[in-house]
Amino acid sequence: MKTCPLAVCVLALAACGAQSPAGATTDAPSPAASVVDRLPLERGFFVRDGTPCAQASNATLLLHGRAGINGAREACEFTRIEQTGPATFVATQACRDIMGGDSEDTTLTYEIASPTAFTARHEEYGWQYTAEHCPQSALPDPWRDNDISDL
Repeated sequence: MKTCPLAVCVLALAACGAQSPAGATTDAPSPAASVVDRLPLERGFFVRDGTPCAQASNATLLLHGRAGINGAREACEFTRIEQTGPATFVATQACRDIMGGDSEDTTLTYEIASPTAFTARHEEYGWQYTAEHCPQSALPDPWRDNDISDL
């Protein structure tokens, strides 16, 4: 049985309006995960780590579409998404290097702050980034004029 850290459990209880019991332990069970079809994010371009939309570059730009989230070097397709908390999703993705190579499965935890902002964490490798949605018209060339209507 999985357990949640005390801070996560307390936040989950607070989000539901419940009071955390005195002396709560880390042995509380995590909420049941449910499989969902997609992340509750707007489709389109996101920029990483506070980059202004007008200063987006290949290094900071992500494209969220129906199938997954793509970066400059990697195309990822969601193979399974589980909602594990009110705003927490664990997504298994098949990712491949855009320049060629085999697909590799990876799992990221997404904390969705709103439909236009998220934090992604890779637990195994210990990295994370935040990203915010950018209206396409606010991006520099060539992204401003890319046709992304098939998303």
